Amino acid sequence: MKTFKITAFLMITTLFFASCSSDDNPPVNIPKGDYENGFFITNEGAFNTGTGTITFVGDDGKVSQNIYKTVNNEDLGNVVQSMTLKGDKAYIVVNNSNKIVVANRYTFKKEGVISEDISNPRYMVAENDRAFVSNWGDPSDPSDDFISVINLNTNQVINTISVGEGPENMLIVNTKLFVNLKGGWGHNDQVAIIDLQTQSLIENVGVGDVPNSLIDDGRGNVWILCGGISWPVNSQSEGKLVRMSAATGSVIRIYNFDTTEHPAFLNFDGGNLYYNLEGKVYKMSPSSADLPEESVAGLDGFFYSMATYYGDMYATDAKDFNSEGELKIFNLASGTLLETIPAGIIPGSVVFQQ
Repeated sequence: MKTFKITAFLMITTLFFASCSSDDNPPVNIPKGDYENGFFITNEGAFNTGTGTITFVGDDGKVSQNIYKTVNNEDLGNVVQSMTLKGDKAYIVVNNSNKIVVANRYTFKKEGVISEDISNPRYMVAENDRAFVSNWGDPSDPSDDFISVINLNTNQVINTISVGEGPENMLIVNTKLFVNLKGGWGHNDQVAIIDLQTQSLIENVGVGDVPNSLIDDGRGNVWILCGGISWPVNSQSEGKLVRMSAATGSVIRIYNFDTTEHPAFLNFDGGNLYYNLEGKVYKMSPSSADLPEESVAGLDGFFYSMATYYGDMYATDAKDFNSEGELKIFNLASGTLLETIPAGIIPGSVVFQQ
């Protein structure tokens, strides 16, 4: 009995001190790296003569240029087309160099390169342990374009899926992959829909000339913005905004622009669609019967890229395409310019740490 009492006392005492220790010393969040809190800007670099870079903008306002080379003492290559974050990895798509550079997203330490079955890569999307990369192949050959399927555990391409000319940005909705077929050196007018389970093409859906962006509105719709043909002038075609059923791939509605109007940069924020047209930004409700006639005051600009994020608009300016560009951040509601941030040569996209 005496032994039992002593043991019980020791157990209670241990629990008491463990509890006190836990209260007095709360868990400490150990920083994962210098690039954990903030967002990135991908910079294409001078075409064929330079290297692409990555800019990091910290939550503390500090701007760090060319972070990949700073960490790894090597250039990324030409052109840095896009970047995708997945887990603790950053996948940097380097177009002309025909590769995807894999780095730790928090430290930017290089971890590997994916180059086999990668040819003129453009964009990448990922889900679970797979990623899908759009490839132009030879831009002068409209028949060799494809999607690479990558096992993210091994960084190996496990399949390729042939698609039409000029696959660009992509969108995963449920078990389908939607791919804009913009055209390489030519023009295309379709969206490819791929079954992710079988990794096979379901169908190509005609939407409008030169589809340049697509979004999921979270309500069962995929919206595709088509820029139309802008050059040569005597061959121009109108832009289109297309609403498609995510479940069936059928086109529900098409909004037509004028023949000389070529919209770009479709975004979705706060329940509204946003796009850029002729240096102005327009806001539209998904339930609207017509395209908006008035632009959003204060958001004017001929931007190189545009993205919305939690009520703000991030727009890049490539300036003369040979010197450092910049990023401008606007408040969508007020149209107020909040901040201007220096970037690298030809800032192409903003990548948020979602």
